[in-house]
Amino acid sequence: MAAAPGRFQPPDRPSDKEGPRRAFVVVLAGDRMGEMFELDPAYTTIGRGLTATVRINDEGISRTHAAVSVDKGVYYLSDAGSTNGTFANGDRVDRHPLREGDKIQLGAASVLRFTFHEDTDDDQQRELYESTLRDRLTGLFARGYFLNRLESDVAVALRHGKPLALVRFEFDRFEDVRAAVGDAAADHVLRTMCLTIVESTRSDDLLARLGDEDFAFLCRDVDAMRASRAARRLRETIAARELPAAEPTRLTLSLGVADLALLHEPTAEALIKAAESALMIARRAGGDRVEIYDPENEPTRLV
Repeated sequence: MAAAPGRFQPPDRPSDKEGPRRAFVVVLAGDRMGEMFELDPAYTTIGRGLTATVRINDEGISRTHAAVSVDKGVYYLSDAGSTNGTFANGDRVDRHPLREGDKIQLGAASVLRFTFHEDTDDDQQRELYESTLRDRLTGLFARGYFLNRLESDVAVALRHGKPLALVRFEFDRFEDVRAAVGDAAADHVLRTMCLTIVESTRSDDLLARLGDEDFAFLCRDVDAMRASRAARRLRETIAARELPAAEPTRLTLSLGVADLALLHEPTAEALIKAAESALMIARRAGGDRVEIYDPENEPTRLV
């Protein structure tokens, strides 16, 4: 049962019934994104120095930035005298009892999630984590992971005054391809197109599959105009690809671009909705185009 609002919740600790549990941090954003580190049951240091137990070489991280220690079965996060501070769930902390799912932010871009795992096979645990990190069909990041990253990147962009843009896109009339060639062949086409998209975007862009034919990429340090140019290049690249043994023989994209700085309410949720609004206008106009969200006017079309 969830605790009532404002009621103290004790930190997580393994019970006798649960059996042995191991603690990990999973890197949601930053230099080691996607990696999983087991915490030493005695003491773990986190920083960019060579002696750090968990080494993360990101902007704003001190050589020994933070530490995790265990006291009476409870894991505690402590700041280790860092220059820029250690944050837990958005709050700056000196010492914080960790709970399952707590988000730890270090420096400008690194976000880690604290989690427990049962004492079982490592490969099984990593496979389980990969299934939540990546979409199985396309290999792109999964929706849940993307939304977590989006929240973190929006917070970083607002804190440091950096631009951030989101592009949402869909394949036009992909159901026609699926109807013509069947599910297995259509899935192969989708995988092939997604590989092309990965090769056509920056390595810094975060690509994700949000739904069946609903995709997005997040552009760090990029405003609406630069993101729209990237979207236009992607549209042209996909339109130029010929599909083998499929009808139609080519696919096109509808894309919607939103800029965090242009929103009246600069939140992750508002950014998603703004990009979706621009995408819907591109689709209703016939597809194969790019639209930029403008809160004051209709989105701007970029053919």
